[in-house]
Parts: sequence; structure tokens; C-alpha cells
Amino acid sequence: MGFMEPAVPDLNWLEPEQLYFSVGHDCEIDRPLFQGDIFTDTLLPVLPRKPPGSGVQQVEFVESVVMIIPHPCQCYHGDNLRKFITVAPVAQVFGYENFGADRTGKKDAFALPDLFAWQDGNDGVSYIADFGRIVSIPSSYLVLKSRIACLSHMGMGLLSKRFIAFQSRVSSRLGEVMTATQHQWNEAFLMQAWVQKYGKLKGFSTWMRSEVMIPAISELAPVVPSDYVTSSTPDLIEMISTE
Repeated sequence: MGFMEPAVPDLNWLEPEQLYFSVGHDCEIDRPLFQGDIFTDTLLPVLPRKPPGSGVQQVEFVESVVMIIPHPCQCYHGDNLRKFITVAPVAQVFGYENFGADRTGKKDAFALPDLFAWQDGNDGVSYIADFGRIVSIPSSYLVLKSRIACLSHMGMGLLSKRFIAFQSRVSSRLGEVMTATQHQWNEAFLMQAWVQKYGKLKGFSTWMRSEVMIPAISELAPVVPSDYVTSSTPDLIEMISTE
């Protein structure tokens, strides 16, 4: 299921097999929208370089490839997507030499090697998510059937690590940022199980905060599922799927 290994080396670069949780047609339609997800055919505004003045103005939109930037908690409010989500445009580049030998350079970019390798003729092409051009768009612009990649937990950790360095020049360790999002990473599998069972997320947040009997965790007293997301995810998934 992709849960975190006990010890995580402090890496500055991930090869595709480590970076991605799923790509192309392997991206499951019922998996919740999540940090690091990449979408094609997403409309982004093309803003004029000079201030256009006040009043009604025409703005051009272009179909783009984008990656979701915020922490998962900034993507959802309860069971609903937030009205606006911040994304970074994804662009093709000519290699990753400007990332430096230790891969800590080019702080305004996140490397997405072999992003389209699942399409014929696209193996080895270089892509980046451009932190310098992040923009918030209506969440309705992000269509799950257009999702082409989901980052692994380690990939999501590296995204956070690089974005922290871009925003603040503060160094962080990969294992630390992965630990900080372990709850949300595991919770995504519970959200997916809920959608598979009920067709939508409605009711999930209430269930997570309620006291319920889950015999695999406690046969004597009810428990609050959110308290066991990190330690007992498989048991919670089983409860959702069978209750």
C-alpha cells in the first residue's frame, strides 16, 4: 500500500520508481485529490506582463499540465475540496544540470523525470514543476480523469522539502517532512476506501471523529478512527469496506 519505511535516507533526488506512486492509466479515479498530483488539460490564465488597469478585462486561458502544491489539509475542508487550490505549471526542460551535483540547486523547480514515459516516445524527457509561477485556480478546474501522476509518499516528502527551501531557504530532512505527513498519507487510502464504498466523501469526516466499535482495534470500547490512522490503517480500511 505504500506506507513509509522505518528509516528514510535524506535524499535530494528520486528516480521515477521512487518518485511516483502511480502514473498514466494506473492513476485510480477514486483516489482523492492530493498534494503532488499532476493533471493535464487544466486551464490556466495567461496574465499580461503590464498591469491592465481596473475594470472588466479579457483574460486568455490555455490548457496546461499542472501539479498540486499545498499540504493535503489545504486541499480539503472536511469532506469537500477547498474552492481554490494552488498549482504549479509543469514544463519541459533540457535536462537537470542546473540542479547541481548534489541536486539542491534550482530551488524554484521540482524535477519530474520520465513524467510521460508511459506514453510511447516520451521516455527520458525532462519536466519540472515551476514554483516561480504558482497560481491558485478554482478546484473545479482539476478533473480526476485528467490526472496523470500521483507522487509516492517519498516523492511528496521531497516536494515539501524543496518547496520549503524555495520559500524560506530553510533546510529540512526528507524523513522529517515524511513523518509530518504520515497521517495524511495514510488517510488518503481511507478516503479512497470510503469513496469506493459510498461513491462520495460525504460523511467521512464525521465518521473519522466519532466513537465507533472496531473490533480489530478494541473489542471492549469504541474508538475514534482518526486516533488510529497511522497505527491501524488496514483495520480502518477493512471496517469501512465491510460495515
